Amino acid sequence: MQKTLLQFLRFNLIGIVNTLFGFSIILLLMYIGFSATSSNAIGYGLGALLSYYLNRKYTFKAHHTTKQALKFFTILAVAYILNYLTLQWLLTLANPYVAQFGSAVIYTLSSFILFKVFVFKG
Repeated sequence: MQKTLLQFLRFNLIGIVNTLFGFSIILLLMYIGFSATSSNAIGYGLGALLSYYLNRKYTFKAHHTTKQALKFFTILAVAYILNYLTLQWLLTLANPYVAQFGSAVIYTLSSFILFKVFVFKG
């Protein structure tokens, strides 16, 4: 139980770091003229790499395996598709900055649930 609680705390701390990193990239790219969609893709792509490394090494202390990495990035792809669809919908309703934050909620919830079920079961 204590191990799971520590993993949960680490997962959330890494999520905060990763979110700040990803959104910094997204907002910087938008500021310098990239579209909301391109900024989103680049920010989430770089965030995905950081997330895999940090969660594997610090949250779950797992050794890298190709199978685990494939599952991780497959789940991120599914979560990103949900994020992308949400972003496109929200861009019709709100300004691009609000849309980015709204789509991030969908991304965060879907990736967390899928990681817990399929990648980091321990």
